[in-house]
Amino acid sequence: MFNLLVTYKTKDAEARQAFYDEVLAAGIPEATRSEEGNLRYDFFFSMERDNEILLVETWKDKESQALHYEQPHLKKLVEIKGKYVLETGFEEL
Repeated sequence: MFNLLVTYKTKDAEARQAFYDEVLAAGIPEATRSEEGNLRYDFFFSMERDNEILLVETWKDKESQALHYEQPHLKKLVEIKGKYVLETGFEEL
């Protein structure tokens, strides 16, 4: 199993909410959850930092997660990030 924590930092709480709303409207979570090898794809809002959102991803293996980067919905996520996200952090578990 391969786990990835992705932290998105936005300008403020309003930008964080707009980012999340647009990601949902684009159907990115549902599309990702239907990918072969995906076991979890969940967003969490920080209670302490109103400009931060955490994405928890769990995949069958690293290869499955790597294929995720080739999907059209991930390209859409990159486009949405460009409008709202100032910084992205990654942590493999």
